[in-house]
Amino acid sequence: MTVRKAALTRRSFVAAGTGAAVMSRRIRGARAADQEVTIALSSNSLAYGGLNIAQKAGLFERHGLQPRIIHMDSGNAATSALIGGSVQFCGSGMEEVLAARSRGQNIVIIENVYRGISAVLVVSKDKAAKMGVSPDAPPAERLKALDGTAIATPSATSGFNAPVQAAAALYGAKISFLFIAQPAMVAALQSGAISAFMASSPFWEPAVLQNFGTVWLTTPKPGELPEEFVPISVAVLQATEQYARANPEPIAKLRAVFDELAVLIKQQPDQARKLLSQCYPDVDPRSLSLAYDINSDNWTHPNITSADIDHQFKITEAAGVIKGLDKIDRKTIVWPAG
Repeated sequence: MTVRKAALTRRSFVAAGTGAAVMSRRIRGARAADQEVTIALSSNSLAYGGLNIAQKAGLFERHGLQPRIIHMDSGNAATSALIGGSVQFCGSGMEEVLAARSRGQNIVIIENVYRGISAVLVVSKDKAAKMGVSPDAPPAERLKALDGTAIATPSATSGFNAPVQAAAALYGAKISFLFIAQPAMVAALQSGAISAFMASSPFWEPAVLQNFGTVWLTTPKPGELPEEFVPISVAVLQATEQYARANPEPIAKLRAVFDELAVLIKQQPDQARKLLSQCYPDVDPRSLSLAYDINSDNWTHPNITSADIDHQFKITEAAGVIKGLDKIDRKTIVWPAG
């Protein structure tokens, strides 16, 4: 059953509304009547590339919103800001949602931001040489070779953790995690402080381009993880249930933004690619183009279904990283409850 039915076929998206001239008008500034909303994001990675495209295209203003976006060091920090009441919305992984709800925090999913998992697992050149398996070996062999590895991820409840931990366990490998903000991971790998990390674009590429890191798993790529461990989402937009109940209007507007974003990416990929490059001007254009090709489709699935929630629970249960999952009412995770 779909918790919130897809709106793309019902909401008209006039071609002129996505043209360059219209976008130019949108970007001139928010109207006085625009509603301000503050959104804390777990990082400035390409997990939020679609959201950044939407902001650069002026889609928030088009729907009467003036967003203030804050980039945090991790999903845990972003969700904590939401729970603490300093922001109205946050973006982090579904694991953060489940962890919070297992502790009695009634946060709800408003919208999906990135379907699937965006992280690439990079190991140091030295580590790769000692593992005795080629980086081109079948995924099962590479996962098994991770036995005993400590992998840096953004937080204890990062959406990167459970899928890889559960997949590695399937092949008899035990891995552990340590926690570093994504922008600091490359330097930590280069210095030898860590031997492996998981990060989204554009944070993992420098280790490979500078030739001291090796790509071990490209989890956005189909087939890298067993299908049963591919998460539904690594980034969802959340609010507290109290806020969602009292503020239906900005939530409806946010959903309209992401529905329109999906159409923009699908119908005008060249324009979307150009807007993304404006969001990340310091990233090597070739790397960004490759990252767009890998990630762009993942930004076009804004809806979450009850079957998606059930799938996510199976992954989280298999990894065993969150206690108290049995106390969570699955039917109330996505807003509105259905």
